[in-house]
Amino acid sequence: MSSKKKSAAKNSVLKPKWTNTPIAQPKEYINSVAISGDGSTVVAGTFYFPYKAGAKHSAADAGLITVGTFAWNAKGKLLWQDQFQATEGVYWVGLSRDGSWAASGGLSAPGQGFLYVYDASSGQRSVTFNPKVRVNMVAFSADGSSLVAGADNVYLFSRNGTNWAAPQQFSAAAGDSIIAVAISADGQWIVAGTYLGSVILLRNQSGTFTAHASWTLPNGSIHWVAMSADGSTFAAAASDANVRCFTTASFMTTPQPTWSAPLTGCSGCRAVALSDDGSRLSAVGNAATAGKAFFFSNQRGSGTQLWAQPTKRNPNSTSIDSAGGYVTAADGYPDQTPGDFYLFAASGSLVGSYPTSNMSWPMQISADASAMAAGSDDSSVYYFSVS
Repeated sequence: MSSKKKSAAKNSVLKPKWTNTPIAQPKEYINSVAISGDGSTVVAGTFYFPYKAGAKHSAADAGLITVGTFAWNAKGKLLWQDQFQATEGVYWVGLSRDGSWAASGGLSAPGQGFLYVYDASSGQRSVTFNPKVRVNMVAFSADGSSLVAGADNVYLFSRNGTNWAAPQQFSAAAGDSIIAVAISADGQWIVAGTYLGSVILLRNQSGTFTAHASWTLPNGSIHWVAMSADGSTFAAAASDANVRCFTTASFMTTPQPTWSAPLTGCSGCRAVALSDDGSRLSAVGNAATAGKAFFFSNQRGSGTQLWAQPTKRNPNSTSIDSAGGYVTAADGYPDQTPGDFYLFAASGSLVGSYPTSNMSWPMQISADASAMAAGSDDSSVYYFSVS
């Protein structure tokens, strides 16, 4: 379409306001980043795994290395760091929208995952929790009073003042594991996606799971889930190259997607994001060695694709601001090949992109659309101002 050609011609290179390489040796990956709602705080962690044929996350694959969780302000000043020994390290980080609480999770040793919760102003570790497997994803409610983690099961941590209670637990099905989690701003609704393709909705009342319902993909896995801040809508990215949108109010009685849409030309849907009111949805999908970013309008009972834009390489993540005014994407695959960061406007025009020397996984825009944080397997964290 001519509009796509015109937008591509106007594309400019995104310029990082700052970059930081917290641990350069070994070449640790930045697998996840988080940014506060106003863009004033960024959290990231370092992770390393020798991806090679036959590697099985066992003791024979990697020895102990120094990894860490790190926090910076909007000017790139290091606020605090927590470095520790692990065989792999930080797979995911979370930060409450108000910037008050942070968390990191991953794998510390074969057969031992970890979850650390921090006071984000000081970096003091408030919670140490060790499930039997890697923590794959964490997510906070807006004020940091609820934290959900996905590992062998769904774990819900609740805070009263500065005190965190022991976690509530929702067990995954036998042989399954929790790949992705998301939570509403008020902490009342939690969604989880599993390796064996289940999408699970949980209701949280005062730190206790009081109801749940689930829907299962006929064949495949759930790669990512998203929950709108207002709790009205959730979505799932599936390995069958479809994005699925769900309505929270009806799911408990009728557990099925409200609508689904194929990511045309893609072999799998890798990630999904929602605006605060659930009216806008972004998704990214792999297409051979390249990929696409998609933007949808959610009319509650149905969805409409507004646009699709190409990415140079397989995309790994997407995010969207509160109002649905911008969409981000990060791409690159396999390891030791270049990656890119992208910023699209709601119109579909490519605002800008930035190349990296290695594949890039995370890119998150702040809720107020003022800034973006991103990370790459080149070991660096990037901070961009949107305006």
